[in-house]
Amino acid sequence: MNPTITMTAAAFVLACPSFSHAAPPTEAEIKEKTAAAMTYYRAQGRDFSLDDPGFHAVLDAQLMGVDPGECDMETIGAMQMLWAYSPNAKPLWMARIEEAGAGPEWLDASLMLASMGENDKALAIATPHGFGEVPDDRLGEVIQAMSSLSEEQLIPMQGELVLLVDRMPDGDASTFMTGWPSYPELLGKAMVEADRRRVIHARLVEAMKEGMAKSEALAKTAPESEVENHQRAAGRMKSTLAFLDGPAGRGELIGYPAPKVDLLWNSEGADWNCFNCLKGKVVVLDFWATWCGPCVGSFPQVRELVEYYDGYDVVVLGLTSEQGSVIFRDDRGKVDAEDFAGECAMMADYAKAMDVTWPVAFTKQDVFNTDFGIKGIPHVAIIAPDGKVAYNNLHPADPLADKVEKINGLLEKAGLKHPPSVKEKAATEKSAT
Repeated sequence: MNPTITMTAAAFVLACPSFSHAAPPTEAEIKEKTAAAMTYYRAQGRDFSLDDPGFHAVLDAQLMGVDPGECDMETIGAMQMLWAYSPNAKPLWMARIEEAGAGPEWLDASLMLASMGENDKALAIATPHGFGEVPDDRLGEVIQAMSSLSEEQLIPMQGELVLLVDRMPDGDASTFMTGWPSYPELLGKAMVEADRRRVIHARLVEAMKEGMAKSEALAKTAPESEVENHQRAAGRMKSTLAFLDGPAGRGELIGYPAPKVDLLWNSEGADWNCFNCLKGKVVVLDFWATWCGPCVGSFPQVRELVEYYDGYDVVVLGLTSEQGSVIFRDDRGKVDAEDFAGECAMMADYAKAMDVTWPVAFTKQDVFNTDFGIKGIPHVAIIAPDGKVAYNNLHPADPLADKVEKINGLLEKAGLKHPPSVKEKAATEKSAT
């Protein structure tokens, strides 16, 4: 263990306040606690990892004296950055969320569980209530959360999902922004018949255009203090409509040929200009940027995946787009690029400094690639050897066992060799000792 990191963590632990009272922390206290954790994160630079025991110690110190049982879902959500990354605290807080799911906060509890990949637990809470108990103004949140469900989980809800089209918002552009842009993709995963999906897609696009028109009209008549908000909502809607015109927005991504992505440069110097050059392999696409903390924080997990599939027909490819600068995790900090060639040179240096053991590529398309439905990074998609998208909207820090199960399944289906599962590998290593 790095002694400098250990000493830094100890300093933060000793400096942090301890709350012995049972009352939940105030908004100001939560901000103070979160700031302490972020200060530690920034201090580690390139050495930071979500698995860092020092980071866990800082998080645990900030949570000391806070009773999850006294916190409502709003407070739990505000403190998520602290407890979600602490191996010691997470089980306690997750249990509290499940407990809240048995009461009036069931919707918030199920949505938070879904956001953390606990889909089975989220469904167990939400299913008895059904869509009928979800207020119309929160239906978009539910649709957004359901995007991470599997086909097997969605197909039984096919009929109910189709009926949601009659509950679309009829307000301005802002009322559509949460969840509704993913509605067609959700119907695709639920295996709703293609013609019906196209009809619903057309209705959604028309309703959104009307919402955009309302926002544009409000921008002309609203008080000066509200004009910018309406203009911003209309602008976001234009981007959303462009997204809906792409594969993910039409619900034609999973199981379809991967959208075209132009590769302008890669750190390997390989002769790649598109995904066709990699056909016949499983390609794991990790959309990221140097300014993205969670992206950089997941590097150890990406490195672990690369090592696991060394010698197999699997390529992990980090995709980003021109940002105009590179944010180094050392004394250099943010360095602006004079031009694209300069940014490429800095990226090569960055990859070496950060021990990036997989190829990184710049794409012509923005890192928030609308064809893949990317609304935030990091974002992982997996392309099967036949060139079709098999998985989308994954996280690079997802458990290794889950990623291996998905990738091994694709390799086996293509008749390609694959390593043992994580469980099998652990059993073999245990028997060998």
